[in-house]
Amino acid sequence: MTNTSGPQKQSDAIRLRMQQIRNELPSDVAAVRQQVRKMTDWRYQFRKHPLPVIGVVMVVGYLLVPSPKNRRDVIVHTESSATAPAKRGMISGIVAAAATMALRSGASMLTHHVSQMVMARQVAAVDPSSISQLQASGMASSPIANGDPFS
Repeated sequence: MTNTSGPQKQSDAIRLRMQQIRNELPSDVAAVRQQVRKMTDWRYQFRKHPLPVIGVVMVVGYLLVPSPKNRRDVIVHTESSATAPAKRGMISGIVAAAATMALRSGASMLTHHVSQMVMARQVAAVDPSSISQLQASGMASSPIANGDPFS
C-alpha cells in the first residue's frame, strides 16, 4: 500500500488556504475600493497636501486659459448710424419715468375702483335697501354698481 496521507494533507491545506482567500476577498475589495475613493477625492488631497494641490490647480488653470494673440485691433468708423444703438438722452429718461409713474397710478386707480364696485355689489346682495345709502356716499356711482354694466 502506498502512503496517501501526504498528498491528502497537501490538498486539504490548499483547499483551506483557498477558502481563507475567498473569505478575505470581499473585505479586501471593499478596502481597495475605499482607498481608491479616498485617493481620487480632491477634498481629501487638499486637506492632506494643500500647497501641491494649489500649485497643480494654478498650472492647469494657466494651461486652460488661452493666451492673448499678438493681434492689432482695427477700429473701423462707418458713416451709418443704423447699426449703432441709440443712446438714451435725459429727456427720454424723464419721459420713460413719467410714463411708468402714470401706468402705475392708473393701475392703482383701476384697482381701487374695481374693489369699490365689488364691495358695493356684495353689500347690495346682502341688503338691497342699502343701494340708496351707497349712492349717497358715492360708492355706487358706477354703472356696474347701479346694476347696468353696459351703459
